[in-house]
Amino acid sequence: MENSFSHHKRKDVDVSQWPPKQRKGDVMRIPSVINTPPVVGENAPSSSGQGTHVRCPVQDLNPDYTSKNPNLTIIFFHGIAYGIDDDWKKTWTTRFIDGEEECICWPQMWIPKDLNDNVKILSLSYDSNVVASVHNDVTEIGRNLIQSLVIDSRYETFWDGPVAMVAYSFGGLVLKSLVVEMHKHVYQKQTNKLDVKTQNCCSKFLKNLKGVVFYSVPHAGGTKDLSKYFKWQCQQITKNKTRSSLLKNMKSLDRKMEQLSIDFNKSICEDINIYAFVEGSPIDKKWGILVPMASAIRLSNNNYYIVEDANHLTICKPPSKDHISYSKLLECFKLFMKEKNTPTMPHLPRYEVALEDKANAIYSLLQNESIVALVGMGGIGKTTLSKKVYHLFHKQYEKSSFLEDVKSKDVNDVKKKLLQDLCGRELHKDEDVDKYLNEIKQCMISNKVLVVVDDVDITKNLEDLQLLIDKDATNVNCKSKVLVNCRNWQILKNHIRESAKVDMALLEEEKARELFMLHAFKHGNHVTNDLKIISMDIIKACGGLPLSLEVLGCYLCDIHDLEIWKGALHELKGGRNITGSFDNEMLWKTLRISYDHLIKTHQDMFLDIACFFVGLKKKTFYRVYWNGDDSSSLMLILQNLKDRSLIKWAEDGTLYMHEQLRDMGRNIATEVTMSRFIWKPKIFLQNNQVVENLEGISFKECEILPSFFQNGSKEFHNLRLLDLTRASPNTVENFIQGQDVNNLRWLCLQECRIQKLPSRLFNCCHLQVLDLTKCDCLQFLFDILSHGLNMSISIDMKELSPSIGNLNALLELNLSGCLSLQKLPTSIGQLSALQNLYLNSCEGLRELPTSIGQLSALQNLDLSSCHGITYIYWLIECTPNA
Repeated sequence: MENSFSHHKRKDVDVSQWPPKQRKGDVMRIPSVINTPPVVGENAPSSSGQGTHVRCPVQDLNPDYTSKNPNLTIIFFHGIAYGIDDDWKKTWTTRFIDGEEECICWPQMWIPKDLNDNVKILSLSYDSNVVASVHNDVTEIGRNLIQSLVIDSRYETFWDGPVAMVAYSFGGLVLKSLVVEMHKHVYQKQTNKLDVKTQNCCSKFLKNLKGVVFYSVPHAGGTKDLSKYFKWQCQQITKNKTRSSLLKNMKSLDRKMEQLSIDFNKSICEDINIYAFVEGSPIDKKWGILVPMASAIRLSNNNYYIVEDANHLTICKPPSKDHISYSKLLECFKLFMKEKNTPTMPHLPRYEVALEDKANAIYSLLQNESIVALVGMGGIGKTTLSKKVYHLFHKQYEKSSFLEDVKSKDVNDVKKKLLQDLCGRELHKDEDVDKYLNEIKQCMISNKVLVVVDDVDITKNLEDLQLLIDKDATNVNCKSKVLVNCRNWQILKNHIRESAKVDMALLEEEKARELFMLHAFKHGNHVTNDLKIISMDIIKACGGLPLSLEVLGCYLCDIHDLEIWKGALHELKGGRNITGSFDNEMLWKTLRISYDHLIKTHQDMFLDIACFFVGLKKKTFYRVYWNGDDSSSLMLILQNLKDRSLIKWAEDGTLYMHEQLRDMGRNIATEVTMSRFIWKPKIFLQNNQVVENLEGISFKECEILPSFFQNGSKEFHNLRLLDLTRASPNTVENFIQGQDVNNLRWLCLQECRIQKLPSRLFNCCHLQVLDLTKCDCLQFLFDILSHGLNMSISIDMKELSPSIGNLNALLELNLSGCLSLQKLPTSIGQLSALQNLYLNSCEGLRELPTSIGQLSALQNLDLSSCHGITYIYWLIECTPNA
C-alpha cells in the first residue's frame, strides 16, 4: 500500500477522556458565527425537533479576510456531537497534552497565518448529536447544505477559485452526501430561475473542488464498533439508555455507506486529490481502533498517513503546529492551491527500500535511450520505482507529466491530463481532445520533456497519446524522454529497444526483511522472539515481492497473537484472502489482473504450469501438449506468459514462477474453476460435476489413498495430468488400477518405491511423458508398455532391460543423472523413432554400443558430464542427424 507522506515517529501520548472535562483555566476560543437563515425542508424537523425547518449554519473562521476571491476556500465538516453545545467546536480544537491547559480552534488560529492569509475558512454545523439527535439523515443534510452554503450569495464567489473540504468521521458521510446531491443538480432539468442558479453554483463548486481530506471516515461501513462506543459514551453522560435516532439509524446507515461511496466517486473528477488520515492508536484496551485502515483509506487513492499517536477521538486534534499530522495537512492545502498547469506529484510509499539506487540506474539509462520500459509481474514495484524516478528527476526537464494507472482510465481523460501538463491547455468535459494532440507531439519535439506512463496494457495507449518516440532515436536528437511500465513486454517490444528494457527484480532477502519489519514492527512495542522467528517464514513465503511484504506487514502490525501470524502465513501459502477484507486484499487482486486478461487457452496453460510443471523443463511441457502438429503455437503461448511476467525459465529450460503467482494459480484451479485440479491429498471431491471436470490430480507423498478414490465407483474420463511423486506403492497401484487413466498424457512417479508398473498403463494410448526418475526399486518396465506408445521416459536405473528395444515408437529417453548406469543394451539401436537421448551426468557410463548408429531419427544426444566416455568420434558418421 502506498502512502503520500514520509514517516515521522513520535512517542505515544496519553489521550484525554472524551468528551474532555472542562478544566479550570481552559480557554475555548470561539470564532464568529454567521447564523444562516432557516431553510425550508420538506417534512424535515429542526435541530430542536420542532417545526419544519432545518438549520445548517456556516461559521466563518477568519471573518477579517474580506476578499471575495481567495486562493483557496477550505470547508470543515465536524464529527459526532455529545450534547447541545458539543458540536463543531469540540471537533476542530487542539488536544490536551503534556499538562497544557489551553485548547484552541486550530483551523482558525493556525491555517490563515501558515497559508499567508490568502485562504477563506468555513466550518459547518449540523445535527450529529448522539445524545438527543432528531434530524440526522445525511442525504437531507446534504440537500440543505446546498441551500445554506453553495448557493448563498455570501459565499457564492468563493466557488470561482480552488475549493478544499476537510471532514472527520460522521462528517465524511455528510461531505459525500453534499457532493452527490450537487452532482444531481448539475444534470437535472431546470424549471425556474432558482434551479438555474443552483445548477450553475453546483457545477462551479464541483469543477473547482481540488481536494478532499478525510479524518478516520468509515468509507467501507464498519460502524458496528462506532455504534457500540457512541452508545456507551452516551450512557456515561446521561446515565441511562439514549433515545438518539442517530444511534438507532446506525445499522441502516452502515448499509448505505457502500452506495454513498460509489455515488461519490461518480460525482467527482477522476484527478481530484483525496487524502486520508488514519488512526494509529486504540482509544483504550476496551475499544481499540474504531475505524480500521481498510475502511479509512477506501477512497484515498493510496494517499494516506497513519497518525501513530492519535486514536479515533484525537485524530483531528494536533497537539501543536509542529505535529507531523498538521504539517502533512498543510502540504495538502498547498497542493490544492497550485497553479492549474502545475502537474501533481505522484505519491511515494511510506517506507522506501532500495529505491534511490534503482531510480538512478533508470535515469542513467534514459540518457542513452529515448524511451525506457520497466517490465515485471504485478506487485513487484514498477509503479513505485516510476514514481521515485519522477520525484527525483522531473525538475531537470522543462515540462513533465506522470500518467498514473493508464489501463484503468478513460483514454480521453489521460489525453486531457497530458495536454494540460505539457501544453497548459485545459479542456471542458465534453470538448474533443483529439484535435489538440499534435500540440503534444510538437511539445515533445521542441522541449525537454519527461513523461512517465504507468501500467500500460495495450499498445494503443501509447499510440493515442502521441508518445511513441522513434525507438532508434538517441539522446543527441531527442531531448524528451518517456518511461513506461507494463506487465507485458509483447505490447512494447515493437516500439522499445531490447537494450532499453528493464526487468524488475524481486527484493533480495536483506531488503525484503527490512521492508517487512518497517511495516510490521513500526511501533517497536511487540517484538517478541516468537514473532521474529515466524517473521522469517513469512518473509520467505513472500518471495521478495514488495506488495506481499507490505500487505502482510500492514495487516500484522500491532497484532500480538502468534496464532494470527501463523494463520496469515497459512493463508498466504494457500493463495487465499489474508485479512478477510475485500478492500484490503490488494495482493491477490493485483496479481490476478494479469491472469484475467489472458484468453482461455492461455489461462489453462498458466494453471497447468502453476499446479504441475513448476521446476520441470520446457521440453517436458512441450511433450505433454504435443499432438504431432507444429509446436510453434505452443511456444508462442509460453512466450506470451513469459512476456507478461507470469512465468520464467532458466538457461537450462526449467520453468518457474513466483511463489505468490503459483499459489494464486493453484487456488484458482482448485476453488474458482470447480476443482479442475486437485493438488493436495486432503482435498476431497464433493459432487459429480466436479468429477466430470477433473483434469489433474497431485498425490505427492501420499501414503494412503483417500477413501473416495479407492472404490473405483467414479471414472475420471478427462484426467490428463497425474503426479504421484514419492507416493507409496499401494497408492500408485490402487489409483491407476482402479481409475480410468486412458486419456492420461503426463504421469510423474518420481522417487516412488514401486518395483513394477501397474498393468493398466498398457491402455494409456495418449501418454506422452512418463517420469520414473529415481525409482530405484523398479525392476520390470518395458515388457508391459505398449509397443506403439510414442512418449518420453525419464528413468533412473542401474541397468536397462534389453526389452527396451521393443518400444519402437518411443520418442524420447531421458537417463540424466543415472550415476550407477554403466552400459546400455545393444537393443537400444532398435528404437527407430527415438529423437532425443539424454545421458548427461551418467558418470558411471563407460562406453556406448555401436548400435546407437542405427538411430536414424535421433536429433539430440546429450553426453555432457559423462566423464567416463572417452571415444565417441565414430558417432559423427553413424548418427548424421544428431
